Amino acid sequence: ISDDSDVRVKRLGLLTQLGVYCDVLPDYRIRELTEKEKQMKVTKDVRQQRMHEEALVSNYGAYLRQLFAAAKSAMKVFGDPAADVETGAVAARALGELVNAHPHFNFRKDILAALVDIYVQPSSRIAMPAFAPMAQTARLAVLRLFRDDVSGEHSQNAVLLASKRIKRLSYRVDPSALRPWLHLRLRDELRENPDDKKRAELDQEQRDQKREQRKLLRRKKGSAAVKEAKRALHESKKQAKARKVQQDVAKTMREAEAEVTRDERERWFGETLKHVFITYFRILKQKDNIGGLLPAVLEGLAKYAHLISVEFFVDLFHLLRKIMRGQHGVGVGAAEEEEEDGDLVSPRIGLRTSLLCVLTALHILTGQGEALNLDIKDFFHQMYALLPPLAANPRIEATRMSALSDGTRYTVYLTPADVATRNAQLRAAKAGSAAGLESAQLDEALWEETVRSEADLLFECLELMFLGRSKVSSITRVAAFSKRLAAAALYWPPRTAVRAVELIHRLLLKYPGLDRMLSSEEQAGCGLYLRDLDDPDMCNPFATCLFELHWLQIHHHASVQAATSRLLDFARAEEKKHRM
Repeated sequence: ISDDSDVRVKRLGLLTQLGVYCDVLPDYRIRELTEKEKQMKVTKDVRQQRMHEEALVSNYGAYLRQLFAAAKSAMKVFGDPAADVETGAVAARALGELVNAHPHFNFRKDILAALVDIYVQPSSRIAMPAFAPMAQTARLAVLRLFRDDVSGEHSQNAVLLASKRIKRLSYRVDPSALRPWLHLRLRDELRENPDDKKRAELDQEQRDQKREQRKLLRRKKGSAAVKEAKRALHESKKQAKARKVQQDVAKTMREAEAEVTRDERERWFGETLKHVFITYFRILKQKDNIGGLLPAVLEGLAKYAHLISVEFFVDLFHLLRKIMRGQHGVGVGAAEEEEEDGDLVSPRIGLRTSLLCVLTALHILTGQGEALNLDIKDFFHQMYALLPPLAANPRIEATRMSALSDGTRYTVYLTPADVATRNAQLRAAKAGSAAGLESAQLDEALWEETVRSEADLLFECLELMFLGRSKVSSITRVAAFSKRLAAAALYWPPRTAVRAVELIHRLLLKYPGLDRMLSSEEQAGCGLYLRDLDDPDMCNPFATCLFELHWLQIHHHASVQAATSRLLDFARAEEKKHRM
């Protein structure tokens, strides 16, 4: 049926086999028998089991070859518009379901290689309306594998294959090829597991007991005490043999239960992290054609910054400075790279890329880099210079989302409320078994929700700068940022304006000297406030006051009014305390 000339019958045949194999495949790998094992005499049950497993692997391999052929034929659409892309999408869906339902079974690497070849493509191919759904199906299948992988082996296989293909394509790929890496379990699985902690405590307890026994052996000199300590310290041949048998049994039980120890998990996830960072750093070193990949790379570096080796910090900081200033070759020649640009906000680099550069640097500093003496003044100046253009951005709250509608791929902007409403509707429809709703649609909504808005990136940067670091910033710098935040809040949507006012409130709690910008004129600074100067340390913010808060108090939205009133009431209460 799967080889029928009618494409509809062929697709139904592939999906029918998919349902069968998802039900009958075991959760373990069937290895090929050696010549010695084939010649051994076995019972009838064992022989039948071997025949069944051999036939299962053979038929399953034939089914996978059909799926591979359908996917390969669909990718001919790049040169032949008449190619059967719909059958290829069915094949991609089947491959994704198989590798997620039975990741331990045979041919896992072959399936992952096929999925990687589908979704790791140049932007021109991903943007094709006919091919985009097939690529997204393969990408979401790998994403689900990353989220459900506990051992780390499956993630390592997929990341290695994707890294090699990205290198083979000379890093000219669509940014969506790097998006699944943000869902790797590196941040969680590289930490200590409760079960691993329990095992480590037991091992430590056994070591402590042996240490006490050795102390007893050195302390007591009597022959009886020495013999007793030696008997407790050394085991007989019979005891050693029994212990070895018990260890073998425990190892076999762990393998049967698919239990992964901490060392194995750290080894797999460590290799995965190595391939991820190698790809990221190679992309950053490219002199051209990386403009589209920069946001995806920087977002990944920001997420896994605490896992970067300390020896790369200085070079990485230097590279981030060049990127956020537009001095790194992004779509321009190497000759223009050395040009010095007087403006901090470069038209070569988008606001999102600049925010991600600052965010990556701050995440590094809040981890291992906090102990290093790194000058981050440039990142404070860059963040300060980004506030005015962000204030003029009407889409600051929007979530960038690639969607498919009527065969056209375009970019839509959804607010957080729109995304939450859409996801709630999809979940309700799925729970009610609505006709026509597939699990891929729900995954698509959750997938697109992972792209954070520029407002989220902005406030995460500001919180890490002034509230998350152990080092306290100068009060002049804090006052300058507070002044620009208050001015930007006048232009932002209500949700972002409330976040700005609440952040100023938190800054006032941590930096009491900031209340001078809310106090009477007798305590105001002298000189002139240089509002157009993009240097928070030299703009003289105490020569002005936060008069924007009084305008926000009559804002058209009630939540902004309430947040501003709470801030001003707190400031008045603190001023009364100082007078008393």
